[in-house]
Amino acid sequence: MPPLLIALALGLGIVALGLATGAAQLRGLRRLRQRTHVPSDEARYLRNRHGRRLVTAAVLVTMGGMIVGAYVSGMVEAADKLGQPREPGAPPMTDGERNFVLGFIVYWVAVVGMVFVLVVLGFFDAVATRLYWLGIYRELRDDHKAKLSRDLAVHRRHRDQNRAGPGKLGPIGDLDS
Repeated sequence: MPPLLIALALGLGIVALGLATGAAQLRGLRRLRQRTHVPSDEARYLRNRHGRRLVTAAVLVTMGGMIVGAYVSGMVEAADKLGQPREPGAPPMTDGERNFVLGFIVYWVAVVGMVFVLVVLGFFDAVATRLYWLGIYRELRDDHKAKLSRDLAVHRRHRDQNRAGPGKLGPIGDLDS
C-alpha cells in the first residue's frame, strides 16, 4: 500500500477521532449546564474533565491534520528526494535545502511532541478521575461505618435490655440514657 494512502487513513482517522471526542465533550458540557441539582464538587470535576478532554480532542485534530498536511503538501516527497544518494561531484546541499531539512525535522518533532502532550493529558485525566472517585469512596465508607456503628449500638442496647429483663433499661431507641 502506498505511504500516501496509509498517511491519509491514519491522519484522517485521528482527525475523525478528535472531532467525535470533541463533540461528545461539548454534549456533556451542555447536559451538565442543563442539570439543576448537581453537587458542586461533582459539577467542578465534570466541567474540568470535559475541558481536559476538549483540549485532547483539539490536539488530536491538529496532529491528524499535520500528518495529512505533510503528505498532501508534498513535504515528504521533497524530503525523500533530498535523501537520495547524490552523484559524485554534485554540489552539497544549498542553504534552502538545509532550511527545508531543519523545518522538516521541527515539523515532525512537533507531531511527536503532540503525542507526548496526549499522553500527559491522559495521565492527568486518569489521576483526576482517581482522586475524585477516591473521595467518593471515602465518603461512602465513612457513611457506612457510621451506619454500622449506630446499628451496633442499637443491637447492644437491645441485647442488654433482653438480659436485664423487660422495662429495666428504657426504650430501644433511647440511646442517650
